[in-house]
Amino acid sequence: MTAIKTLTIGQFFLDFEENVYDRLICKYGETEFIDRLQSFITKLASHKDQYNINPYSDKIKRGIHLLGRDDSELEIFPNSHLALKCSENKLLAEDLRKQFYRSIQLAQNFEQQLNSDQKALLQICPVYLHVRTSSPSSLFKQILFMQRVEGDRTLGDTKLGFSAEFCQVFKIPSLETIRTLSQFALHRYLDRDQQRQLLKIQTVYLFQRLWLKGIRILSLNQKNILLSQDREKDQTRYLIIDPIADYLPPISPLYNSLTLPLIGLET
Repeated sequence: MTAIKTLTIGQFFLDFEENVYDRLICKYGETEFIDRLQSFITKLASHKDQYNINPYSDKIKRGIHLLGRDDSELEIFPNSHLALKCSENKLLAEDLRKQFYRSIQLAQNFEQQLNSDQKALLQICPVYLHVRTSSPSSLFKQILFMQRVEGDRTLGDTKLGFSAEFCQVFKIPSLETIRTLSQFALHRYLDRDQQRQLLKIQTVYLFQRLWLKGIRILSLNQKNILLSQDREKDQTRYLIIDPIADYLPPISPLYNSLTLPLIGLET
């Protein structure tokens, strides 16, 4: 079971995935790492527009920045291709520490409760480190270090939805099948972009399959499922990111709860 190591040095409060912490101690020791981390964060904030990888605008102005950068300074992560979720700690911004702990917990749940075929296809996007600083001069008050998925495509960016293999393993109907199911007629009618609607229905099927296994991710939707190609196995792997329910606005949890009874009609 993955453990979490916590550390406080000066104005920095850190939560490490255990293996990442072990790499840190082996490579630097704590003091040198903080110097490198401070330099990394300063450069990140100074060039945030250059590193921006967020396809969605922050309309509510929560001060959340999704940045991508290769790690050539810290060198302690299993994968140096990083996605960094950075928060200015503005009102309504999500708690990145909560996301870090939730991601670790769900990774453990997946390991324990999914079968081998399911684990090969669906995972939680690896999180490595959460940093919080109390420095008033720092733009980013919280940073979550995650693995960046090659290609960074979400399920919503695809035309075909989940792969045929994924649908078979998780017992999810294909988009073609969902088009023919009468219980979703109103869903399709209310959304002119039926392709998007079909993808949303597919994710509710996955939501239900995970729920029945005791794995609850209330805000599961097509935007927080990333696709990664495993060329060696000729397989598409799916990684869930941001597994925290977003209740402002509560679109995804509400949509899931209203659609679940309809899914119950399909065996």
